[in-house]
Amino acid sequence: MVQHVHLEAPHIVRKRSISQPLRIKVFYDKSVYRLPTEKFEVINLTILPQALEYWQKTLSVRPMGVPIRLNRKCPNNQAFFPGDASLQHCKERCENVTTCGEVIVPEEHLEPCRVCNSAGHFCKISIPEGPGIQDADFVFYVSAMQTDRCHKGQTVAYAAHCQQEAALDRPIAGHANLCPNSISTKPQDLDTLLSTVKHEILHALGFSVSLYAYFRDEYGNPLTPRGRNGKPMVNKVIQAHQWSERVIREVERRDWKVRGKNVLKKTVKIVVTPNVQKEVRKHFNCSYLEGAELEDQGEDGTVLTHWEKRLFENEAMTGTHTQNPVYSRITLALMQDTGWYAPNYAMAQELKWGKNLGCDFAFKSCKDWIDSRRSRGESIHPYCDKVKKDPLETECTDSRDSVALCNLVEYPKELHPNFQNFDYIPGVPSSEIGKYGGSVSLADYCPYIQEFTWKSNNIVVRGSQCQFPENMPQPEKNFALEYYGPGSKCFNHNKEMWEERTCQQVRQWQHWGSGCYKYECASGRLNVIVANHTYTCFHTGQQLKIQIFFQGWLHIGTIVCPPCHEICGENDINCQPDSVKFYYASADKKYHYDELPCGSMCLSSSSSAVLFFLGLLWHLAR
Repeated sequence: MVQHVHLEAPHIVRKRSISQPLRIKVFYDKSVYRLPTEKFEVINLTILPQALEYWQKTLSVRPMGVPIRLNRKCPNNQAFFPGDASLQHCKERCENVTTCGEVIVPEEHLEPCRVCNSAGHFCKISIPEGPGIQDADFVFYVSAMQTDRCHKGQTVAYAAHCQQEAALDRPIAGHANLCPNSISTKPQDLDTLLSTVKHEILHALGFSVSLYAYFRDEYGNPLTPRGRNGKPMVNKVIQAHQWSERVIREVERRDWKVRGKNVLKKTVKIVVTPNVQKEVRKHFNCSYLEGAELEDQGEDGTVLTHWEKRLFENEAMTGTHTQNPVYSRITLALMQDTGWYAPNYAMAQELKWGKNLGCDFAFKSCKDWIDSRRSRGESIHPYCDKVKKDPLETECTDSRDSVALCNLVEYPKELHPNFQNFDYIPGVPSSEIGKYGGSVSLADYCPYIQEFTWKSNNIVVRGSQCQFPENMPQPEKNFALEYYGPGSKCFNHNKEMWEERTCQQVRQWQHWGSGCYKYECASGRLNVIVANHTYTCFHTGQQLKIQIFFQGWLHIGTIVCPPCHEICGENDINCQPDSVKFYYASADKKYHYDELPCGSMCLSSSSSAVLFFLGLLWHLAR
């Protein structure tokens, strides 16, 4: 453990307001330059600059009045602090190299090597200081090595801080390692990669189990008591400094329902700092929520160092990426409550998951939520109970940016009783229900609507996000005339299969439910564009009957109009007819209908011709 770096006196630093936009200086390890050209360019020209720019615009700090020079490591961490107790002196010598993560810190970034003899006497400087890092508030060292941690799961990157300044404990140096084999340069994967790098930078800046005990209040006073050495006490179990209950509190949920009418006592750890508490109460619309729950599952590096996945599903600081990651006001509030940063809340992104769902959602198990909603005949959203299997029944994500599936799957054996969230699942025998749960374990196996990837022979064929042209189905499989690309959103189908017809045959596709289509918001209406034909939505729930001859087949199906604000925002878009009479008089005139060009030879829906049921050839995995 490298001791805190003495840069400036505490009484000088405390007097400064948090007004300096965070300045991050990046230094690459040589391993980054060994990346394949395409991967290096994506990281160097796109991902890292955008990630750094986001945090530099989002966070401000107290100005630094001196260059950053990092402490050198001492052999076996043996050091003296003679005279000025803030200056570290190594016993007899300094280590030949000082590292930050996998990166060797350049000599010019280091403090002088101060040494004393084995008795702590005859102290001197054996190696002079370097020039340090000018005009920086945080130094970020980046490597790209395929380490052992890269082989665990599907790790794309990991990061941590490595040194803190002595005045107020703020991290001033950190590292990130990018796992070369996990870096994708596909356009549809770049948003995820960018969010991952932003996520790792934030761990190094403050969102870390090893830093909670160092958080301070708005005046710079420690939230956790300090020992005689000026540091919090060490918790040997978690191998980190132990925080106080002013930062994280352990809370017992006494009415935690699981399968079979069982009620458990579930203990959770909750961040209770003032700004986090204010933001999380506002988000869930629950005035007595203690704070924001931390993840209680996963390995070291996941547990307690992320938000609870069940409650904050697509918040980017949860423990696993699933879909559409956002950096919410709750995460920015945590950074404010470190005492080191002032966040620009205008940079926060909207977290829709759980928004305004109340105290029951925030306090109780997903089984409790599902059962109570079912008993009242209400939707169990944001959870779901459709088993993911062939034939597929897709839906749309809340944002309508992607076709999605309920991630409820069957496991090879029964889940732990604490994670059995159903007494009843449609179509599943009661004796088998214990094997079913959501595919995201960190979400307590609670099933919910999620983006997915299409796979063939275990190879990803395409994704389900509407805005990427790469996700367009092959023409022969585009039975519902979908469009993937800019200006596309997800729309639901009705409960009937789509058909394709020629004069000789009819094909019905068992996969149904939703699809991506181009749209426009114009003249006060939402228009859906299908194969260059425009269909107008006059009211929510209106069924647009599609019958278009395209690429040799007559495509027949239905698209359901959503609430217009879900697609167009407010924008004075009106989905309500002026009158019922107006709707029936006007809406049908907007429809385009094709007929097969073969006259009396064309098959009708009651034709005795052979009917081909085409099952889905791809299987899904996420």
